[in-house]
Amino acid sequence: MTNFPMKDKSMIAKEIKYVVNPLETYFTNVRRSGAKWTIKDKSKGPGETGWDLQVARKNQTLVIEAKHIKQSFKAAMEGLTLSPLVRHSKQMKRNPVICWAIGVGWRGGWSQDDHMAHIYQILFDYFARNLQFWKFYSNILKVRYIFFIKNKDVAKISFIKMHSHPTENPKKVLA
Repeated sequence: MTNFPMKDKSMIAKEIKYVVNPLETYFTNVRRSGAKWTIKDKSKGPGETGWDLQVARKNQTLVIEAKHIKQSFKAAMEGLTLSPLVRHSKQMKRNPVICWAIGVGWRGGWSQDDHMAHIYQILFDYFARNLQFWKFYSNILKVRYIFFIKNKDVAKISFIKMHSHPTENPKKVLA
């Protein structure tokens, strides 16, 4: 049995500051997010169980698992992949749509553009190696979007569009 190390307080604080807070700003701005979202729940720090951010609108609830990648991409990817499988203590009335949020920091601050490009490359290599697995993963566990956060800017990528026709038109992947 593997023991997973707990996050330290500074890492959780950076996750909230660099990933969750910009996402909260994104969802509360109708022009940026494209809809009127309400923040239902937000992680308050260490010891908090459940999702890092929960937002809702008319007939949809998004639950978001956030990761601030500073060093180990592998550990962050494991956390994101396993998050829908772990039973969170907070119950919801509706079936939520699960999302990932990834922010990248390097040496305490935001990385240069080329470092962020390397993270994109690693992530898309993970997906390209087994498209069939990720298709079933996203359909069964209802993982729909990946949000990338850099300098408070948010980009949204659709899981479904990413694995539906990868060679047809790469521009359709970006939502």
